[in-house]
Amino acid sequence: MAMYAIGLSVLQEEISYENTQVKQVAYADDLTGAGKISELRKWWDLVKKNGPTIGYTPNATKSILIVKPEHYEIGMRLFRDSGVTVTKDGQRHLGAVIGTPEFKQKYVEEKVSEWVKEVGVLSDIAKTEPHAAYSVFTHGLQHRWSFVKRTIPGISRLLRPLEESIRKTFLPALLKTNFIIGNYVRELLSLPPRLGGMGITSPEEMAEEENRDSIHLIRSLTERIIAQDAKGETDQNAVLGLKKTMSRNRQNAQVERLERLKDVMPIETVKKISHSQETGASNWLTCLPIRAKASASTNKNSYDCRCSEYGWPVEGLPKTCVCGDQHNSTIQ
Repeated sequence: MAMYAIGLSVLQEEISYENTQVKQVAYADDLTGAGKISELRKWWDLVKKNGPTIGYTPNATKSILIVKPEHYEIGMRLFRDSGVTVTKDGQRHLGAVIGTPEFKQKYVEEKVSEWVKEVGVLSDIAKTEPHAAYSVFTHGLQHRWSFVKRTIPGISRLLRPLEESIRKTFLPALLKTNFIIGNYVRELLSLPPRLGGMGITSPEEMAEEENRDSIHLIRSLTERIIAQDAKGETDQNAVLGLKKTMSRNRQNAQVERLERLKDVMPIETVKKISHSQETGASNWLTCLPIRAKASASTNKNSYDCRCSEYGWPVEGLPKTCVCGDQHNSTIQ
């Protein structure tokens, strides 16, 4: 990709802001420009003229002009013979979306609907293969919506159906519980395993924070794009330092949440969570379920371990222990 960027820089010199008054940025072969519609038409013509000579052939049928509703007619008139699609609603762009609030909402709702279906399928698998389903969710599925959370602001409420699917469908199937997943249990399960949780985060709760962190993290790059500063470089050490600060703040917030939860949880549950925070105590949960390496938990073992960890009733136990006491998950 670096070599492609070097080659594309030749074209960008011809269509630079100084020559076209169009602010632009390129990511691989995705070239994006922003400015007045009349200037964008001149910019598009320059791309068509100079691109093919360096191996960059623009495809009008895959190119979209996004305009404000009040400028739609002007856009249609200026680009009527270009083959470029003109829209006043919006368009998906590099995994995110640009457009009106209504278009953004529709885009996110469609993505959420797709993810809810995937959570439903994984929930069915969790009933027979809980360890595998857990690994798929934490190592794969829940990262499907990470990019959308980081790049599209104000979508917490739109992610609520996804959170409801996780809470009411996936978690009961994974934990084999008959009780309703309450707020404090859900918050506990969203904590990382090293703090006694399961790392099953809430997309609704995390959306605003991740979007805010993303904006802060790329602020210097954003400012250079807006200023069309092609010569400057982003201070990678500063970015790394910012990442470490964000990670530290997130970990501190998680510890504070756990301490707050301890005030409302039963004392036996608090004790068990303290045990699960010991070094290596959560390895059985976080390791990948690979049978060849003997790291896969059976259906029964997986359920029993989770119930024992949180002090929940364990199915299949006899009513009384050999010592004569009533059998439960805390008996020694």
